[in-house]
Parts: sequence; structure tokens; C-alpha cells
Amino acid sequence: MSYLRAEEILPKELLEAVQQYVNGQSVYIPAKEKSDWGSGTDTKQILEFRNREIFVKYLAGASVQELATEYALSEKSIQRIIREQRTQNIAENTRRNKMSEYKYIDLMTQPELKGMAAKWFHEKWGVPEDAYLECMEEYLSGATKNGWYLCLDGENIVAGLGVIDNDFHDRKDLAPNVCAVYTEEAYRCQGIAGKLLDMVVEDMKTKGITPLYLLTDHASFYERYGWEFLCMAQGDGEEEPSRIYIHK
Repeated sequence: MSYLRAEEILPKELLEAVQQYVNGQSVYIPAKEKSDWGSGTDTKQILEFRNREIFVKYLAGASVQELATEYALSEKSIQRIIREQRTQNIAENTRRNKMSEYKYIDLMTQPELKGMAAKWFHEKWGVPEDAYLECMEEYLSGATKNGWYLCLDGENIVAGLGVIDNDFHDRKDLAPNVCAVYTEEAYRCQGIAGKLLDMVVEDMKTKGITPLYLLTDHASFYERYGWEFLCMAQGDGEEEPSRIYIHK
């Protein structure tokens, strides 16, 4: 480890401030937090593609020796890549099997869940339970086409969203709005929210309602599911504006 003279790199005022705590002794200053390996380049993606390609060729009948020669790697490296890819495959299949066990419903098909759903949304967003219940009852009675959609794991709600005319912002002309999008933390990163978003878009289209709008502070998440940033809007009681997305 090399040493630098503090008086050569630090402003005088900062040096004097440091000397109030340490005087004439060596001090280690840690580096700033490093980015994940490969995050600034395409290297990580290239290696992931290569490793996947090796595994596919192995499954198709290529031997470890043949793959080692083709990719200029040691046989131990090829074997390690195959083990890692096999483990990833098992994990992905497990996730897919679990996903197939979830049940995605339009509240109209199971209206008896409205009470539980209203309570669940209230606990997630803090909006009065009665407000959710009122919206759901309007939907179930046919007074509005704005639906409510849930993901169930067994008898438990693990994700959900709804549609209302305005999600408490100043752009009243942008309606209706998808609202209350939420997935329980233990169920995130499984594509559940994406499936619900696709579900609401398709269902509302069958009712002749398009486009849909959505107010959020998130960036880059909704684009994955066909939503496009439209403009900024001021949320009721919020200091900073939020993003409005559109799905055409």
C-alpha cells in the first residue's frame, strides 16, 4: 500500500480539521463503494451468453473435451460452467412451477373476496378501507367498468391493483388510472406485477377502454410491460411531482 502526503492533496482547511482528531499518525481512507463487476461494460452479458451457449451445446451432446477445445478453456472450467448452468436451470424451473400455482383473478369472478381485498389494499397504502370497498362495490354492481385484480397464493392475496378515474393528481384529463399496484415483498421479482399489469390492460381493452394511465415515482419498471412515460403530474398533498405513464 502506498502513502500520500496529506498536505499535498488536501485543502489546508480540511487538513487542519483532520488534525484535530489525528496528528502525525497514519490514517487509512477506504475507497468509495465499487460498482458490481461488469456493470460498466458488456463483459458480464457476453460471458453469461457464452456460458449459456456452452450448456446448450453440452445438452445437445458435445463432450467436455470438445467444448474446452472450442472455447479455449480448461476442462475444469467447462465442468464448473455446466454445474452453474444446471443449478440456474433448476432454480428457474422451481420459480416457474411456483408461478403456475398462483391464481390471477378479476374480482368480478370472486366477489366474495371484496372485504379481504379492501382490507389488504388499505394495509398497503393507508387509504381508508371503506374507500376501496366503495370502489369495488361500484365495479361489482356494474356502475363502473373500472376493475380490481388480485394474485392469490392459496387463499392469501400476495399482489393486486385496481382501476379508478383519478389516482389523486392534478391531471384529471388523463383517465382512467391504474392504481394501488403492490406485491408482497416475499413475492417480488417473480413477474407477478407484470402479469397483473398485462391482465388489466387486456381486460380494459375488451371493455373498449384504452389508453390507461398510471401515476408513480418509479422509473424504468413499467417500461418493461409496454408502458411509456407521458408527463409529470402533481400528486395531491405531495411536494414533488410524480411520473405519469400511458399504455395505449
